[in-house]
Amino acid sequence: MSKPKTLQLYDSYKKTRIVIDPDNTVKPNTLKIYSCGPTVYNYQTIGNMRAAWLPDTITKVAKLAGWQVEWTLNITDVGHLTSDGDEGEDKIEKGAKREGKSVQEIIDFYTANYRKQTEALNLNVPQGFHNPRATQYIKEQMILALQLLAEKKAYLTNDGIYFDTLANINLEVPNHPVFEIYNHKLHKQTSSKNYTGRDILQTNKKHPDDFALWKFVSEKNLQKWKFNEVEETEELMIRILQNLDPKDYDLPNRYGCPGWHSECVCMICGTLGAKGKPIVNTKFFEQFASLPFVIDLHTGGEDHIDVHHKNEILQAEALGFHLSKNWVHNKFVMVDGRKMSKSLGNVYLVTGKYEDTGFYSITNPPNQIVEKLQAKYQISGFDPLSYRLMLFEHHYTEQLNFTWEKLEQSQARLWNLRKEASKLGRVELINKTEVQKISDFDQLLDILTDNLNFPKFLEEYQSLLLDATKSKDENLINLLIFLEKEILKLNLFPKIPTQIQELTNQRIQAKQQKDFIKADQIRNQITSLGWQMDDYPWGWGIWIRNGHQF
Repeated sequence: MSKPKTLQLYDSYKKTRIVIDPDNTVKPNTLKIYSCGPTVYNYQTIGNMRAAWLPDTITKVAKLAGWQVEWTLNITDVGHLTSDGDEGEDKIEKGAKREGKSVQEIIDFYTANYRKQTEALNLNVPQGFHNPRATQYIKEQMILALQLLAEKKAYLTNDGIYFDTLANINLEVPNHPVFEIYNHKLHKQTSSKNYTGRDILQTNKKHPDDFALWKFVSEKNLQKWKFNEVEETEELMIRILQNLDPKDYDLPNRYGCPGWHSECVCMICGTLGAKGKPIVNTKFFEQFASLPFVIDLHTGGEDHIDVHHKNEILQAEALGFHLSKNWVHNKFVMVDGRKMSKSLGNVYLVTGKYEDTGFYSITNPPNQIVEKLQAKYQISGFDPLSYRLMLFEHHYTEQLNFTWEKLEQSQARLWNLRKEASKLGRVELINKTEVQKISDFDQLLDILTDNLNFPKFLEEYQSLLLDATKSKDENLINLLIFLEKEILKLNLFPKIPTQIQELTNQRIQAKQQKDFIKADQIRNQITSLGWQMDDYPWGWGIWIRNGHQF
């Protein structure tokens, strides 16, 4: 078996392209990926979907290039406060109070909706073991906080356990501006602001860059745990209490929740760093010290660069191991040149009705857009895959400025692709090994592995599609179908439902009998069901026009 092809991606901390070589990964020929998933307290937006699209696309390209892939995407169901720092209310609890539901109802509902939206975009996000929830790793997060506290790399305050920046000043960190204090070894800093210029509201911090590993909470909180309820923490508790005045802090018996930045470290180690589910004990993190890195690639939105992922790196280094070799982030999705904001009314989902969600979506846009679509195209909403195509059209390292006009352009391009594909008829798909021997495969794969250059890939694919409709070359058609199935997933070669197939046959028969009125009626019926049938001198083609109906 030939080795996987190297991948080139852009590393946000190194600020350069990196080459991922199959001989230099944690596990040869295997790509270990971790992605920060949704905080399931509310609906996820089209911006959140870009952060899910990126690792899904990397995974698909890597597999096409011969890699084995292990990908974990988490669910945050505790610990993420309304501030990305350490202030405010837990987002999950806030969601439960907002809707008068239990925490579990909120978690289950918004997790299901997240999956519904990713499925509408043909994203194949992980499930089961590789889709863990933060609450499944509470013990590991307890051990993380207590181990750093026991080693005096963290400190205790009246509201939690905090990572101690100055006690960890000699850590090995990337040469990037967000790690300035570590790279310059500034052992003393007196500013009341952190590097972003934000005022520090948490007065219990010793240093503005410190962050919470564990936050004490009230008995009234809906999610809460005690250290003394978990026997795996006993050894660490004994070490800590020997040097702690019990009258100051009743550490074992106080309710608390994990800090947001710890969960990913624990879930990376638990799902990608060990063989099977690891045994949890006070030596949990020591098993990763012998690895060059725990994983090969960590992804997320660019908003994680400055705080969340920075703090993940710091915790792992303080615990004695390197977390991820590479860090790849997608840029924001803007709307009409501005950030999405509820106050601006420009927060959009992939699917969902406004009356049900409180947000407009691609399938149910604002009224003025609906009126325009009905007048021009006789449809009331966009196909979700028009947004998938828009994601391909804009490189992940560039901001995507979403507008309804731009989505309309992507929808038109999607229709054109489907219309051309419908002219090819149906060819029996050959296997992957045979496809790889077809001319043009290597060239297209080179484009994909070259930092996911999908804008160029789309141009090449569209050009080959036009060639195939003229030449009817079966090998070329097979290649196009294969790449659509494995990478694009735009429903270019859909399976035609029985009802549509029957209507198609009826229309063909009506035309043969020269009953053109009936033929037009049947075609209108096909259109009303979201499909379009086109006539050509040599025959006909049929394609999905309004996919969100299905």
